[in-house]
Amino acid sequence: MGRGRPPLDLESWGRVQRLVHYGSPAALVYFRDADGKRRRMIRTGRTYAEAERNLMKALKERLTPTYEILTRESTLGALAKQWVDEIKREEKAIATISRYSSTIRSHVEPSAGLRLFECTVPRLQRLVHGVADGSGPGAARMLIVVLNGMFTLAVRLGALETNPAAMLKGPRRRRKEVVAPTLEQIHLLRELLAAHDRRDTARGVVIRDLGDIGDILIATGARIGEVLALRWSDIDLENRTLTIRATIVRSPGQGAVIQERPKTDSSTRRLKLPSFALDVLTRRRLDAYCELAFPASGGAVRWPENIRTQWAHAVRGTELEWMTPVSCRKAVATYLEAAEDIEAASEQLGHSSSRITSRFYVPVKIDRSDFSSRLDALGGGAQAS
Repeated sequence: MGRGRPPLDLESWGRVQRLVHYGSPAALVYFRDADGKRRRMIRTGRTYAEAERNLMKALKERLTPTYEILTRESTLGALAKQWVDEIKREEKAIATISRYSSTIRSHVEPSAGLRLFECTVPRLQRLVHGVADGSGPGAARMLIVVLNGMFTLAVRLGALETNPAAMLKGPRRRRKEVVAPTLEQIHLLRELLAAHDRRDTARGVVIRDLGDIGDILIATGARIGEVLALRWSDIDLENRTLTIRATIVRSPGQGAVIQERPKTDSSTRRLKLPSFALDVLTRRRLDAYCELAFPASGGAVRWPENIRTQWAHAVRGTELEWMTPVSCRKAVATYLEAAEDIEAASEQLGHSSSRITSRFYVPVKIDRSDFSSRLDALGGGAQAS
């Protein structure tokens, strides 16, 4: 017994038929839709030729996807565009999208004409090495992140069977020595920031609150962008709490804007305020004229780099010239780790893991317990009981 006519290929159509539909020339066709089902489409026109043109146009609109279908013959540039569109649909953070897009413009677009099948592991590895040599290891590591995301999409869409970027090796991350301020240095820092504000007062500078910003950094261990994004709705003076739920980022074409989420999911946190921070915020609330707790002139958003510049002026020529706003974060982590434990420090800073806190924010302790009296026995001496 015959098996009948074989099905049409997916998203294709059969022979066009001409007929009269309600008195008008028409064209009819059966097509196999994206879901595999066979459907009928009919269009009319003043002539049969016009009816067929209308039918073809409607078929293409129905069956052509809004994005380019990726194949192994597609270009690296086409893949990059689709990947950026996807991460935008996923509502990634503004700063993340900006960072990825910048990496694509600088390091992927020069090779945008490569076909996907030409993007072998050796060829991509040479690209990574070139970026490491020309732009530094950080840029090379970011390129690997971007390429891995792009080629994961290519595999998911069926353009490639394997992800060549998954096998790339980035430059080794050299561990820098963590230096955290001591309590005495934090106290001196507060004096220097306050003195800088007094000098600005004498010069007629409108905004003189570097000392206030420094106090909140010291009291919370927050990032500078998180502090500048604080709104009065985030601060509960009665219950002595402050909630970190946003940060400041630079958006292309807009400048400094509030991103309605901090750096990571674990960065969203409610913190109890020590008395000196509560005093600062209570005083500022009385003079507040806008929703931002630390606004620029006219209530605008402040860019963290401007604060870093003022900070550098405040500590210039002193023993604390090496300190930046992130030094306060390290001081909080180090102090809490010593007073409580590393988990307490990690919780305060909003890290997803205490390993991050330990590696990047707390100095390595080189002093060990004193076992010298025990070890005397190995040298023939008496061992302490």
